[in-house]
Parts: sequence; structure tokens; C-alpha cells
Amino acid sequence: MIDFFKIKAISLDLDDTLWPVWPTIGRAEETLALWLSEKAPGTVPLCAIPGYQREIREAMPGLRPDLGNDLSALRREAIRVLLERAGEDPALAEPAFDVFFEARQKVIFF
Repeated sequence: MIDFFKIKAISLDLDDTLWPVWPTIGRAEETLALWLSEKAPGTVPLCAIPGYQREIREAMPGLRPDLGNDLSALRREAIRVLLERAGEDPALAEPAFDVFFEARQKVIFF
């Protein structure tokens, strides 16, 4: 029998449970790209390369193993790498991530 007094927390992953995650991520990435085009226009050519940003994101766990599975930190660092490669100010990674994250929270329920 389950001892309910020993349960300290219950965690639910709501992505793809209450809303479809990939359309949400796609909209957030579009919002980020628009913001970058205004604040860091040097990123535009790199953002236009199909799969380029995804390659950076997928490489981040190997480049920054200290971040573990912290997806927000990994994405922030991927944005920083994109900015650096474009010759833009890497300090823009923080506000750029904030733009992405705000848009990422705008979900459309099933």
C-alpha cells in the first residue's frame, strides 16, 4: 500500500499533455528571431541557415556539461554562441532568452 504521508512532491510534464509543445517552441523561436533581427542584425544570416541554430543547441550539452539537463541554461548558452559567431554582443543572450522564454509560456491548450 502507498504511504501518502511519505510523498513530498508530485511533478507533471505538461508539454504534450495539456498543449502541443513543438508549435509552442516554434512560435517562441520565431519571436526570438524577430527580436534578434532588430537587436542583433548580424545574426540574421546565421538564423537563415536551415538547422544552424538546432545544431548549436544540440552541441551545448557537450560544450557545457556543467549545465546538465537545465534546458533554459542550455538554450541561453546556445543563444550566446549564436551571438558570438555572428560578431554580436554575447551579453544580449540574457535579454534574448527572456524574449524566448516569455513567448514559450504562451501556450495553446488542446
